[in-house]
Amino acid sequence: MIGHLRRIGVGRVQTLLNSSYKTTMEVQILTSKTHSAANAALPLSQAVYHDGKSEQNLRRNQIGDNVSKKDKIKFLITTLLDLNDSKDAVYGALDAWVAWEQKFPIASIKQVLIALEKEQQWHRIVQVIKWMLSKGQGTTMATYAQLIRALDMDHRAKEAHEFWLKKIAFQGVGSF
Repeated sequence: MIGHLRRIGVGRVQTLLNSSYKTTMEVQILTSKTHSAANAALPLSQAVYHDGKSEQNLRRNQIGDNVSKKDKIKFLITTLLDLNDSKDAVYGALDAWVAWEQKFPIASIKQVLIALEKEQQWHRIVQVIKWMLSKGQGTTMATYAQLIRALDMDHRAKEAHEFWLKKIAFQGVGSF
């Protein structure tokens, strides 16, 4: 297939983040003698692309780079509010959302949690925090407190108490 794409000089890259968000990008592969020999040995992802812009502009316009942080956060909030109440659906949306990030976006997740709190989406807050903790992120007392509060507001006081005993109640033992 890669050879076929190189012969016709066009490649199409399609990314499906979830059922409501799809990105398609078409690129033209240089077919001049100086570049085609070099490209023949490279996989499609490393081939030299040309769309009439300089190489610098190509690097600058990576997928997701042209979307502001604020818009990414809005997109995630909207997506989370529109999802059904399935752990798999929420975890899948969150995984897709962070897939393009180089570093875990803890500050953005915090803003999402604040927005969900304003909407009183306690069950969704619990799901997001548990997802975040499953990734080894946000293991702070503030996150634990927010999770306990969300569990309590979601009428899951027993689970909140169990979490308190497991993560917080014995943290101070031996520190005095």
